[in-house]
Amino acid sequence: MLRIFLLVFFCFQTISIANEIDLEDPFYKLGWKNLQNSKTSIVTIPNTNATLEVLESEIYLDQKENIKNYLEYNKGVEVNIDDIDQVFIISDKEKFYEVEISYSDAGYISSDRFKNFTPKDIMNTMKQNKPESVSDVNWVLEPGLSEKKISTYGYRVDWKDGGIGYEYEGIVLGREGYFDISYATSGDGNETKDYFDYYNSIIKGVSESIVFDDGFTYNDFVQDDYQSIYTLTNIIDGSFGMGITTDRTIQNVNCLVTTGALKKGGIGEGDFPRFAGKVISLVVFNLKNEIADFSEDGEMNVLSGMYGPDQKQKYNKNGNSLTYTNIIELSGDTEKDIVKYEYKNKIVFENKKPKLLYANIDQTGLSFNEWKLVFGCRDYDFTEDEIAKAGKISGKPELEDIIKKLKKRKTN
Repeated sequence: MLRIFLLVFFCFQTISIANEIDLEDPFYKLGWKNLQNSKTSIVTIPNTNATLEVLESEIYLDQKENIKNYLEYNKGVEVNIDDIDQVFIISDKEKFYEVEISYSDAGYISSDRFKNFTPKDIMNTMKQNKPESVSDVNWVLEPGLSEKKISTYGYRVDWKDGGIGYEYEGIVLGREGYFDISYATSGDGNETKDYFDYYNSIIKGVSESIVFDDGFTYNDFVQDDYQSIYTLTNIIDGSFGMGITTDRTIQNVNCLVTTGALKKGGIGEGDFPRFAGKVISLVVFNLKNEIADFSEDGEMNVLSGMYGPDQKQKYNKNGNSLTYTNIIELSGDTEKDIVKYEYKNKIVFENKKPKLLYANIDQTGLSFNEWKLVFGCRDYDFTEDEIAKAGKISGKPELEDIIKKLKKRKTN
């Protein structure tokens, strides 16, 4: 009822609604439901375990093919139906607002850490990550979090070409994922309080009208449910916890393997080409206390002790260091030919940035070996020159030393 009151009130205050619409307009031929014989009703949002209230004054699309046609109509370009995230489009009949609704089954989104940050903190992140075409961005509706686990917010976008836009979003959290409700409108910078009140009411009204089915609400979460690797704050600032972010939840740890580190760690020179000049790419998931190896080269798994992302490991954090262990057993020619590799690895951080990876590997079974390796790390990519230098292998270093000595003796 509150949503109906707000929409009617602000429509009369700010917008003159036309009595009739042109059904021959291509916009109204996109497959809209509730266009004729309209009524207020509760509608199921496909494949989401949730419903939405649609007002008598609104029309909607809930089929992929129609949503595809809508997006192509608005963008003027062909859209691949497999790339469409939207599951529902809702508009008022006079096209004063067109709201796109997407659903992400990312799992249970943690909202506990949201209170640790202010709207200013989040906006600072958004300003740092804004596109090149944007000169500035500022709140017109600061994000909050209701008891129903709904966050709504809006921001003004100043484009470098002089244009001004307003983008509104709502995040509705559920047990297995979340809805992202969004729409955009343009302005000239002279908008009044009524203008913002109207559009604030739209985002709040649509967001609050979404209701998850029993068993799928945010409060239905149990400890064994799948939890997302990012938080509500990560969704709002658009960082998803990586790079420049308000709430760091995902961190890259890239470690460069050098010939010097291999030699000091006890790796035989014959194995240098397998590892030297390559990068161990680890990803730390702070919310789950997990670490995984995403290295492009599979040989790096031998050093990290994790054979691909599926073999992620739990870690322990103590001060500035992160430690994890793993045991890998490999079979030889017979059942008795078992070689066991035990890993006790540690990453050291400095000012919250990765600095060193200590890879301690103990081999037992057919033979006994132990390697203690140390690699330099960072949270951004290495340059081609750095990689080339790390992988440079001298064919016969002892011969080069002899030549240098002979040259020196001849000079003397």
